[in-house]
Amino acid sequence: MSTAVNDRLQDSVLVNEWHPVYKASELKDEPVGVIVMGERVALFRSKNGVNAFRDLCIHRGAMLSKGYIKNDTLVCPYHGWQYDDKGNCVCIPAQGKDKKIPVRAKAEGYHCIEKYGIVWVCLGEPKSDLPDIPEFEDPSYRPLVCGPYEVKAAGTRVVENFTDFAHLMYVHGGLLGHPDYAELPDFQIFKEEDRIYTDDVPIFQPVAHSGSDAKEGTTYVYVKEVFRPLVGKLSKRDADTGQTLYILLTVLPINDKECTVYMAVARNYGFDVPDEQFIQFQDTVFEQDAWIIETQKPELLPLDLQAELNHKVDILSVAYRRWLKELGVTIGTT
Repeated sequence: MSTAVNDRLQDSVLVNEWHPVYKASELKDEPVGVIVMGERVALFRSKNGVNAFRDLCIHRGAMLSKGYIKNDTLVCPYHGWQYDDKGNCVCIPAQGKDKKIPVRAKAEGYHCIEKYGIVWVCLGEPKSDLPDIPEFEDPSYRPLVCGPYEVKAAGTRVVENFTDFAHLMYVHGGLLGHPDYAELPDFQIFKEEDRIYTDDVPIFQPVAHSGSDAKEGTTYVYVKEVFRPLVGKLSKRDADTGQTLYILLTVLPINDKECTVYMAVARNYGFDVPDEQFIQFQDTVFEQDAWIIETQKPELLPLDLQAELNHKVDILSVAYRRWLKELGVTIGTT
């Protein structure tokens, strides 16, 4: 379990990770406030792109996210101090224009980027760049952003659920799987320095995806991967046609037991089907996941493999728990 200092959760790993904080398409002309690991963060757009500041004016502690944009600066709502996208205060209305602005008059900035249709923030120093994943950046794959989904559960529990195959036939029974086809084939996992992934895992799905050539249920071949502590990716390929759905799931830890989930979805088929249908499908699936994740005990993910009974079909989630322990992740774990 993590500790908190000045409301920010302390985690030497996740502080240096990129966290999804907002849909890029919805960050427009006004600043917005988000919470990252217990820290209030203000987001805004300038002519140079997306920006993130600690949501605190250094003058009297007002929330910068409650302010507004003027002349490409973020304006504090309390006394009108203006901050450029580097965090420098460039105007204090209460003092004369010929007066020098104090050196300490700065907003604390965080690393901020836009990728996969999502705004990402790192509170520390990024361990590495987010990878280039063509399926979620190439317009020909029709990338979409689903969510955000608010979950009253640890982000680690959400990612582990994403790695799990055996729940598809029950939590999503009649949609992504069927109890009559609950037996899973043997499959392997592979671990590299920065990712864990499976080989092909065939799963019968009773309802074909929107836009699929299949008229009834079909077998989809899954490949699942975790490549950051709170980011997972999967592909679902129709074994007969090669039509593939791609999903990137990423989790923002609000605190130990609450998180926000964003998903990027892409496809190589069904381009005549409205994007909204794909979004609604993911909304339905995630709603089915969320309620059961929120009931799990203990709330924090146990990294001691003796704390819960593991089965051979859990090899990916077991590898995920081992990886979190190896990395030293504390938020959402016990």
